[in-house]
Amino acid sequence: MIMNNAPESTEIIDVAHVTCGLIPLMQTHLGGTLPEVESVAFRIRQGIETELWSSFGTGRDWRLVEISKDLFTDVARFVRVEQDSLDPLGLLEF
Repeated sequence: MIMNNAPESTEIIDVAHVTCGLIPLMQTHLGGTLPEVESVAFRIRQGIETELWSSFGTGRDWRLVEISKDLFTDVARFVRVEQDSLDPLGLLEF
Protein backbone atom coordinates (compact mmCIF):
# COMPACT_ATOMS: atom_id res chain seq x y z
CA MET A 1 0.00 0.00 0.00
CA ILE A 2 1.28 3.47 -0.85
CA MET A 3 0.90 6.26 1.67
CA ASN A 4 -0.34 9.47 0.07
CA ASN A 5 -0.97 11.81 2.99
CA ALA A 6 2.61 13.06 3.50
CA PRO A 7 4.44 15.77 1.57
CA GLU A 8 6.28 15.12 -1.67
CA SER A 9 9.81 16.18 -2.37
CA THR A 10 9.56 19.24 -4.64
CA GLU A 11 13.16 19.00 -5.73
CA ILE A 12 14.33 16.82 -8.62
CA ILE A 13 17.72 15.29 -7.91
CA ASP A 14 19.85 15.62 -11.05
CA VAL A 15 21.88 12.45 -11.66
CA ALA A 16 21.85 12.64 -15.47
CA HIS A 17 25.64 13.04 -15.51
CA VAL A 18 26.21 9.76 -13.61
CA THR A 19 27.18 6.87 -15.88
CA CYS A 20 28.67 4.37 -13.41
CA GLY A 21 27.13 3.48 -10.05
CA LEU A 22 23.79 5.17 -10.73
CA ILE A 23 21.61 2.55 -9.03
CA PRO A 24 23.65 2.45 -5.76
CA LEU A 25 23.67 6.26 -5.74
CA MET A 26 19.88 6.39 -6.10
CA GLN A 27 19.42 3.68 -3.44
CA THR A 28 21.67 5.58 -1.02
CA HIS A 29 19.75 8.81 -1.59
CA LEU A 30 16.38 7.08 -1.16
CA GLY A 31 17.61 5.36 2.00
CA GLY A 32 18.67 8.70 3.50
CA THR A 33 15.44 10.51 2.70
CA LEU A 34 13.54 11.94 5.66
CA PRO A 35 10.63 9.73 6.83
CA GLU A 36 7.99 12.38 6.11
CA VAL A 37 8.95 12.60 2.40
CA GLU A 38 6.78 10.19 0.41
CA SER A 39 7.86 10.95 -3.16
CA VAL A 40 11.29 11.54 -4.70
CA ALA A 41 12.17 12.34 -8.33
CA PHE A 42 15.48 11.90 -10.14
CA ARG A 43 16.55 13.50 -13.43
CA ILE A 44 18.26 10.70 -15.36
CA ARG A 45 19.82 10.31 -18.79
CA GLN A 46 17.55 9.05 -21.55
CA GLY A 47 17.45 5.44 -22.64
CA ILE A 48 17.91 3.64 -19.32
CA GLU A 49 14.26 2.87 -18.54
CA THR A 50 14.74 -0.90 -18.78
CA GLU A 51 17.66 -0.87 -16.36
CA LEU A 52 15.70 1.19 -13.84
CA TRP A 53 12.56 -0.97 -14.04
CA SER A 54 14.59 -4.14 -13.55
CA SER A 55 16.63 -2.62 -10.69
CA PHE A 56 13.72 -1.11 -8.76
CA GLY A 57 10.78 -3.23 -9.93
CA THR A 58 10.50 -5.22 -6.72
CA GLY A 59 11.98 -2.74 -4.29
CA ARG A 60 10.80 -3.01 -0.72
CA ASP A 61 11.02 0.53 0.70
CA TRP A 62 10.54 2.58 -2.47
CA ARG A 63 8.55 1.85 -5.62
CA LEU A 64 9.40 3.26 -9.04
CA VAL A 65 6.04 4.50 -10.30
CA GLU A 66 6.85 6.39 -13.48
CA ILE A 67 9.55 7.47 -15.88
CA SER A 68 8.48 10.56 -17.79
CA LYS A 69 10.16 12.20 -20.76
CA ASP A 70 11.73 15.60 -20.35
CA LEU A 71 13.91 17.77 -22.57
CA PHE A 72 17.16 15.80 -23.15
CA THR A 73 16.59 13.76 -19.96
CA ASP A 74 13.94 11.63 -18.27
CA VAL A 75 12.47 11.96 -14.78
CA ALA A 76 12.06 8.86 -12.61
CA ARG A 77 9.61 9.22 -9.71
CA PHE A 78 9.60 6.98 -6.65
CA VAL A 79 7.04 6.71 -3.84
CA ARG A 80 7.61 5.26 -0.39
CA VAL A 81 5.92 1.92 0.25
CA GLU A 82 4.14 1.42 3.55
CA GLN A 83 5.91 -1.31 5.50
CA ASP A 84 3.99 -4.11 7.13
CA SER A 85 5.10 -6.60 9.74
CA LEU A 86 4.26 -9.66 7.64
CA ASP A 87 6.85 -11.99 6.20
CA PRO A 88 8.17 -10.28 3.04
CA LEU A 89 7.96 -13.53 1.08
CA GLY A 90 4.47 -14.34 2.32
CA LEU A 91 5.60 -17.67 3.76
CA LEU A 92 3.75 -19.27 6.63
CA GLU A 93 5.59 -20.79 9.57
CA PHE A 94 4.46 -24.27 10.48
